[in-house]
Amino acid sequence: MKTFFKAVTLAATLIFVPYTTAVQAAQKIAVVYPSKIMQESPQRNKIIKKLEDEFKGRYQALQLLESEIKKLEKAVQRDAELLGKDKVTAMKREIEVKVSEYKLKRKAFEEDNRRRQGEEQQEALMVLREVINDIAAQDDYDIILNGEQIVFSKPALDISERVIKEISKK
Repeated sequence: MKTFFKAVTLAATLIFVPYTTAVQAAQKIAVVYPSKIMQESPQRNKIIKKLEDEFKGRYQALQLLESEIKKLEKAVQRDAELLGKDKVTAMKREIEVKVSEYKLKRKAFEEDNRRRQGEEQQEALMVLREVINDIAAQDDYDIILNGEQIVFSKPALDISERVIKEISKK
């Protein structure tokens, strides 16, 4: 009977020791929602303004070129009978040249704009990562999870608002 109690005690110890160790080593966990942070961050508006200012001139040049094309097309339609065939042909060629120029400039504009948006987004993500790491170090978090990739978390674990406040200080 004594050996039975010893065996049961040993088994219970082996079973519950890892559990008590896990409980003692409770980890401090937080959750962040990066897309929410990026949407609500004041840096987002700064980035948008910066890119608008950077591409404003090129955008206006594209609009001007587009209006020139429309003006020429209307003139050809309106005055085709009054103008000679040679003049109409010359105007149509000019329209084709301007349309080609417009397409080329628009494509370059869109590619450059997309590239710059990507660069700015990467920079913003680096700042986000840096702020999250700073908060983790300050508050001694063991794990900070991306809330968009987990099934459930308690709202109390969400530190997104704090991250937004810290980002706005930078």
